Amino acid sequence: MKHHVATIVNLIAELQTCQFVGFDYRAKKDGELARRVIIIGADYHELVKRSITELVLLVDENRETWNEVQKQASVELLASFNKTLEAHSRGEQNEDYTKRGQYIPIRNGLSINSTDWTVQLFGLEHSKVVLQEGVYPVVNSRPLTIAKKKLRKLLPVGRFKEFALDESQIHRVAISGNVLNLSEFDGISVL
Repeated sequence: MKHHVATIVNLIAELQTCQFVGFDYRAKKDGELARRVIIIGADYHELVKRSITELVLLVDENRETWNEVQKQASVELLASFNKTLEAHSRGEQNEDYTKRGQYIPIRNGLSINSTDWTVQLFGLEHSKVVLQEGVYPVVNSRPLTIAKKKLRKLLPVGRFKEFALDESQIHRVAISGNVLNLSEFDGISVL
């Protein structure tokens, strides 16, 4: 696998000083191509705290109209958020997090995935414009799982996203007004 180390180092250095990053991203699972703007450097712990507050308000507002599945979803999400905050207070990740221990932090918002050694960008999704529809799989999840996903999307943590920065996913990057078309970099495989 050929790497353009200078390009990688320069992009990471640029990401360390900016807050907004725009890029065209092709999703691995469904092939959708979308132009996204991400706010990097978001504090996940603070997002969880804000999500707890907003979830409690949503439960209060919808107590009479939600069905039992929606109520159970809110109870389980609240328990998970509290478990995350408790783990963070010990400097750990929630033990239920399926990717626990998988990332090597570079800085807030950037990590190395120790499974495939890609650089991962984490941040709040500010905007998304679909450029090319993907092939979206049929979801066969349990009703409770679907209800939790829907509810989570309404909360601040629902905007927290992860992106693999590799040539098969990233097609264009805009950082601090500079647009880089990655097809210009022959053989780049990691940003």
